[in-house]
Amino acid sequence: MFYVILRHYRRLGIFSTGMAAFCLSLVAHSGAGMSSLQHLIFFALSLVAFGFVALGLYKVQPGQRGVLEIAGFSAILSTLLLMYLPLMGVINLVIGIAIFFGVLTSTWFFLHSAVSRKIGARTSWRARHSCDIAYPAKLIWKHVVPGESAPEDHCTGMVERYKEDLEDEDTLSITFKGRRAGRAQYDITFLEKEAPNFCRFYFEGNEADGTLVDGIFSLSIDVIDRGHSTIIANEERSGLSLGALIERWFDDALGFQNDRLIDLLDARYGPGAGVTKPLSQKAA
Repeated sequence: MFYVILRHYRRLGIFSTGMAAFCLSLVAHSGAGMSSLQHLIFFALSLVAFGFVALGLYKVQPGQRGVLEIAGFSAILSTLLLMYLPLMGVINLVIGIAIFFGVLTSTWFFLHSAVSRKIGARTSWRARHSCDIAYPAKLIWKHVVPGESAPEDHCTGMVERYKEDLEDEDTLSITFKGRRAGRAQYDITFLEKEAPNFCRFYFEGNEADGTLVDGIFSLSIDVIDRGHSTIIANEERSGLSLGALIERWFDDALGFQNDRLIDLLDARYGPGAGVTKPLSQKAA
């Protein structure tokens, strides 16, 4: 649960804040006689309630998590629109709810439209993540760098297979499992590779939805001591739709991948194994 809050706090925040503000505006426009303090208490309780709703929705349908930020944005926009409605009473409740679903539907279709893809194609997604991790560089390298271990050992948990290029040892084809029955297929070419401390590779291929993308990923692993390292990951990706760009920002994608790496290392070698056990024992 902590990882979900840490990596999706932006998504949880915009959803709970937007929905709480929208509900408060509906109450205010209903003509209910409430004091400023009561409005404040109602907003605070709604904020907490929608936070739990967001967590529940994510746990049940993580593949549909993008609807949370869209709903939150739509709720905020609907709240602003309701400020210009002069009428009070039940009619405004109906109008307000209709506005919300209208904005929600329009935003969803726009972010998944051809226009969204054209806008996104001219924009690059850039991300950077760094952290200290209690494992040696050799193990981190093995589970992060493509082709350095079996597909099931990659930290994302989504690699289906690798295929080496017989003509170029620095090029590798990777197939990732996507949502539902989709598959993402990339060709990567290492531009620099100094095991187990640094690599940089260019990738190009198809996202699970068929979108053509390309970009550069780099990983730096600095050894602090025998079982303690600092990792710095940078990624730049072009070709994504506007909707995908927004979803990746709300995902904190590189941070989430780092969490998956730690989970995998802890499961394989035990929490803190990099510090408390000799490398020969951990690798056994």
